[in-house]
Amino acid sequence: MTAAHVDFAPVRVQNAVDQVLAQLKAAILSGQLRPGDRLPPESELAARFGVSRQVLREALKVLAASSLVVSARGRGGGTFVAHPASEAAIRSLAETLHLMLDLDRISLAEIVEARRVVEATCARLAARRRTDEDLVAMCQALEQAEARPTADEAWLDLDVVFHRAEASAAHNRMLVLPLASMHAVVQPRLNRLIFPLLDRRTIEGQHRAIFEAIRDQAPERAEQAVRRHLDHLGALYSRLPVLNL
Repeated sequence: MTAAHVDFAPVRVQNAVDQVLAQLKAAILSGQLRPGDRLPPESELAARFGVSRQVLREALKVLAASSLVVSARGRGGGTFVAHPASEAAIRSLAETLHLMLDLDRISLAEIVEARRVVEATCARLAARRRTDEDLVAMCQALEQAEARPTADEAWLDLDVVFHRAEASAAHNRMLVLPLASMHAVVQPRLNRLIFPLLDRRTIEGQHRAIFEAIRDQAPERAEQAVRRHLDHLGALYSRLPVLNL
C-alpha cells in the first residue's frame, strides 16, 4: 500500500514543521496510514503539504526518532509507517544483544542457533495464519530483490525486509520481537562478511520457497524451507573465523 489515498491539507501557518507532524501523526494514529504503508516521495509529499522539502525532512526526522516511520535505502526503498511499540522494542533488544556480544556474554553462534529455532516456528505459524496483506509484503520484498538493485546494501536491506514480513505473518509479537532483534544483529555482523560468498539467485530461490509454502498454507514445508535456507547460511558462516558452528 501507499499513502496516496490520504487527503493531506496544505500547511498555511508559521510553524510548518509542527503542522506537518500533526497531520502525519493523526493519519498514523487514526489508522489512515497503517504499518507498512509507504509514504509518497519527498517532492510529492512536500507539494501536497505546500511546504519545502527541508520542512518535510525535519518532520520526518522527528517521526523517525519517535519510531513512527522507518526508512529503507536503494531501489524499492522509501519511508514506511512503522509500528511504534514494536520498532522501539526491537531497537532496545538489538542494542542489548550488541552489548552482550561486545562483553562476551553471548556468542554469535548462540544467536544463529536461536534464530533457527524461532524462525522455523514463525514459518509454521505464518503458514496457518498469514493474511493477504502478509503475502503482499513478502512478495514485494521478493520482487524488489529479484529486480536486482544495484547497491549491495539495498539488497541486504531487502533480505531483512523479507524475513521481517515472514515473521510478522506468524501474528505472535512475542516471537517477532526477538527474531527481528536477532536479524538486526546478524545482518550487519555476518551477512556483510559472507556477502562475497553469496549467490543472489540461490538466496532469492530459497526465499521464494519459504514464501510459496506460507502462501500455500503448508506449515511443514514452510519450516523445512526455512531450515534449508538457514543451513545454507550456516555453511557459509562456518567459513568465517568469527563463528564456530
